[in-house]
Amino acid sequence: MLSPHPELSIIVPVFREGAALFKAVPRIAACAQLATDSFELLLVDDGSDDDTWSCVCALSSEHSRIHGIRLNRNYGKDAAISAGLHRCMGSAAIVLDADLQHPPELIPEFFRLWKDQGFHVVEGVKRQRDDEPFVRRQCSRVFNHLALLSTGLDLRNSSDFKLISRQVIEAWERMNESRIFFRGMVEWLGFRKLQVPFDVAPSTRSASTFPAMKLLSMSARAIISFSSTPLRIAHLISAAFIAFGVVLGAEALFLRLTNRAVDGFTTVIVLQLLTGGLLLAILAVMSEYLSAIYDEVKARPRFFIAETAGLAQEAGDSIMHSMARTAGGSTGSH
Repeated sequence: MLSPHPELSIIVPVFREGAALFKAVPRIAACAQLATDSFELLLVDDGSDDDTWSCVCALSSEHSRIHGIRLNRNYGKDAAISAGLHRCMGSAAIVLDADLQHPPELIPEFFRLWKDQGFHVVEGVKRQRDDEPFVRRQCSRVFNHLALLSTGLDLRNSSDFKLISRQVIEAWERMNESRIFFRGMVEWLGFRKLQVPFDVAPSTRSASTFPAMKLLSMSARAIISFSSTPLRIAHLISAAFIAFGVVLGAEALFLRLTNRAVDGFTTVIVLQLLTGGLLLAILAVMSEYLSAIYDEVKARPRFFIAETAGLAQEAGDSIMHSMARTAGGSTGSH
């Protein structure tokens, strides 16, 4: 009989995976079995609009260790991970993708490093990805460098493929942000960590579920959530432009006083366009932070669970989660 508190929880966020789960899940479960007999496998369906949930239910009915959580709509991968962490019971949890780009064969090694060597976070870091489109790879590189410069968090080659201990899970759940970024939040917590390099395998998906614009939006949200550097850059731009205006004004006054002033219609137009553009850019940065504040002030739940498979449904689960987040802000615990 499976213990109600397994030693290891494996959290797999899924979105439009469908029948591919019948190939991925047995492989993940077999690798988990090599690590420990006491484990659970949580498949978190992030509001898929295909047959993904029916596949999750079929797998759950066949295997007592496999459980399913279905979110009522698509909230994003980080929210799906959050739902899995909220419901998992293990002394440690491993998060990995369902498309097998995160090799399940590393699960025993992650488990050993946590169990025997006491690392609270064991993180898989990507080696060079030659199969990834050049533009996307460069965009990721730029984002990681910007994140390092603006937040101090080193996310280069990092991934969501990681093991975190129960202590880390509890600390992570006490972080009450609505705009969550799992990878950055775990890095920010600063627990004892070890990185394990891995080669990214070809995806079992026929098409990426993360289009370029979605990745760009997620990157911007991540930087804004962890740093006020863009606001400071806006201040520096404003100061530089004021200094430029003072110099230009002094020059114009000097030319006027020495009767050498000339018509400057073109210069005026260019300066007006430049000034307007800079002001709009600064306002855009400020609006992003206002949007972040607005999201946090509303304090809405990170997710709503529509139904589960193989798990006892908690009454008012999503409402309970919202109350726990609010309590965590005042008491420091769930």
